[in-house]
Amino acid sequence: ADSLLMRSGMTLERPEDGARSLMGMSIRDLAIECMQRDGSSESNLNRRSSDELYTMMARGFYNPEASFPAILDQTIEKAYKEGYRKVAVTFDKFTKKGSLKDFKKHDNYYVAGPVGEFYEVPENGELKHDIFKDDKLPQRQLKTYGRQFTLSRKAFIDDDIGLVTSLPARYAAAARKTINKQVYEVLCKNPVIYDGTQLFSAVHKNVLASGTGITREALQNMMLALQTQTDQFGEAITINPAKIVIPAGYAMDVYTILYSPTINTAGNTQATNPLYRYKELLEVIEDPTINTLCGGFGKVMPWFLFGAESDTDGIEVDYLDGKEIPNIRRMEVPGQLGFTWDIYLDWGVNLMDYRGIIKNPGVEVASPL
Repeated sequence: ADSLLMRSGMTLERPEDGARSLMGMSIRDLAIECMQRDGSSESNLNRRSSDELYTMMARGFYNPEASFPAILDQTIEKAYKEGYRKVAVTFDKFTKKGSLKDFKKHDNYYVAGPVGEFYEVPENGELKHDIFKDDKLPQRQLKTYGRQFTLSRKAFIDDDIGLVTSLPARYAAAARKTINKQVYEVLCKNPVIYDGTQLFSAVHKNVLASGTGITREALQNMMLALQTQTDQFGEAITINPAKIVIPAGYAMDVYTILYSPTINTAGNTQATNPLYRYKELLEVIEDPTINTLCGGFGKVMPWFLFGAESDTDGIEVDYLDGKEIPNIRRMEVPGQLGFTWDIYLDWGVNLMDYRGIIKNPGVEVASPL
């Protein structure tokens, strides 16, 4: 399995001993060696045509003790895990990971509100009874997503190594990219959420009145909006600014603001930059998915300020039993000359609380082309 992966150009941290010595072998050669080691009674396997070998291997796909099908399964599993791990996505930098045990709609738990203030009790006075409040959080639910691919008879005869290495890796990466896109759709499409109001609205007090580029004033206003949010019961809460999520084209301006010790002012060109101390506290997350969802260059691109995960729930990505690596299974499809692998994963993207996200509607990002 490792030799097939390395032959396709994939880098493995700890390949199994002997894997490099098998890298020069074709899929046909490996199939022959596997049948020989399995004790095949067939003679002169090397003289068999690739088509005959494929037919023999097809029979082995139903034998749980056959080596070659197991090697292909293991190769594909390693390939898609590697592809899943290496894909460039950013959603997991500002979302929480959750776990659900089934596909039912979960009404979630209730959050307990603040208890009443303590009142002075005069001598021989009476203690006043307090009734605390609670509030129901939004529903959560999983859905199943997946794709199929086939190792065809033609691919076996043509020694198409990519079908058992790069293709599974690409499909596994596609799973992560799909989650990434769904998370950014929540931010960019501004859906109506659990309380019947759009995510970013004047009611939620989490969107600036007018869009701007990356400016010191805009960032300070977003911090102020974040830090003055109140909980479900109207009580003050503490949300610390932690992450700036921006489209491609904004990063240079963010770093210029955060990493400049001084700023220019009308009266003093050496005034202290108050945002300089946030350079280590604010993580900058740049993703071109925002650009794509908003229509590309020449369109208005929003950007966002997130609070720390410990201070607010925000967006949560749930997985079935917490498993975030796609499942894979091999099967034969009637009427097809080949064997099919299903790749599927169960997840749900859920907005849990709007208070930890502030939106700046942004400005048009000009095309550099």
